[in-house]
Amino acid sequence: MCLARHRGMGRPIRRHPPGTYHLVTSRCHQARFLFRPDPRINRDVLEWLARAQARWPGILICAVCVMSNHVHLLVRDSGGDLAAWASYFLGNLARAVNRTRERQGHVFARRYSAEPVLDADALLDRLVYVVTNPVQAKLCDRATDWPGVVLWSRSGEAERHLVAPDDAMKSPGAPPAHLLIHPLPHADPHSVAAAIRHAEVSLQAERMTAGIRLVGRRGVLAQRWNDRPRNPKSSVRPLCHAADASLRAAFKEAFGSFVDAFREASSRLREGMLDATFPPWSFPPGRPLVRESAA
Repeated sequence: MCLARHRGMGRPIRRHPPGTYHLVTSRCHQARFLFRPDPRINRDVLEWLARAQARWPGILICAVCVMSNHVHLLVRDSGGDLAAWASYFLGNLARAVNRTRERQGHVFARRYSAEPVLDADALLDRLVYVVTNPVQAKLCDRATDWPGVVLWSRSGEAERHLVAPDDAMKSPGAPPAHLLIHPLPHADPHSVAAAIRHAEVSLQAERMTAGIRLVGRRGVLAQRWNDRPRNPKSSVRPLCHAADASLRAAFKEAFGSFVDAFREASSRLREGMLDATFPPWSFPPGRPLVRESAA
């Protein structure tokens, strides 16, 4: 099955066709709390998100949550630019975090993951997942209580956020950067708010039933940024997200064919056949993104 072939490889083969929503995740090196909320870290995140958005306005950000040791974003890639956008944003953010923390070395553990989100129900589910991540981690009982960056459109319209850039990087006379947060398509803002609140109440009830104490804002801010959890969580990344089982099946089948075509082209390239044709929206070794089929 195509899913097994995909997971059997050392690094997942990327395929970022335009017009796709993705759940993007990047985790800190050794799960350390490098993004533990504070004003400078929050500013670093917002500034580089805004700068990346200015370069690639076709990347529509629908939700973002920056936890102490990982970052979640729900985005729409309108033009097939997700890889370039992620490299710019995460690379510059890593340098900014190292500067803020006065450290050197890796900030992120590995390359970001980007899981396609295929239908409206899955989009809402993933937005709720991103927004309520601090509640799921038992750090607070409401998303709005999180002292770090957590953003989504509450009005059902694109919402503009002013970002104060780092004075050391701001060009003289340059206006403040803006960050635009987009709503989910055709989503009623009241339904989105209700889904988020339902998740918060359910997660709080689960925590209380289990007798688990809330870490709380003060506890989060008291954590040292170079600490890490005793038992960092890990989970298997799904190939895609879809409420419709037929969509998931079709995606897995199509992705399996994509992986087969990529492997065949890679084999030809290793044998010295420089005219090897890679499938559209793939990343051939040592070559730029293939944006469309060769004529």
